[in-house]
Amino acid sequence: MPIWLIDIFAASDLDSTFWFLACMTLPLWCCMILLPNARVVQLLARPLLIVPLYCSVLFVLLWKWYQASLFPGPMAELSYSAAQSLTRHPAAFLSFYCNFQIMNLALGSMMYQKSLRLGFRAPIELLLCWLLGAPAFIPFVARVLLRRQSIR
Repeated sequence: MPIWLIDIFAASDLDSTFWFLACMTLPLWCCMILLPNARVVQLLARPLLIVPLYCSVLFVLLWKWYQASLFPGPMAELSYSAAQSLTRHPAAFLSFYCNFQIMNLALGSMMYQKSLRLGFRAPIELLLCWLLGAPAFIPFVARVLLRRQSIR
């Protein structure tokens, strides 16, 4: 199915799917940043628990697109322009974005658990991880090393 046809007839669905994906991790991020000592947050914010939970959202999304035959065609060649055209497809972009959200949350929950074990709060690092992803790990490691604690 051509991309422009998907954009025209499914624009509101794509928009609502994007907002859902953008906000699906919001409650856990807010709890890790604002309520780090709450027992419920400490139980839920574990990478081995939340990553499979959010991956189920990704699997449902991919299954829905498979049923609707909205998958982009395979790349004919391996080049930058072919990859760029693949990511322009709405289904591919939203699946990449969902994966980005899951990876950020996995890293953030690992940083959250490590900061709990080391006895400090890391709201700035968690906020950076929520917004930027992996670059937030650099100030977190720097903070741990400045506190003369082990990064293991």
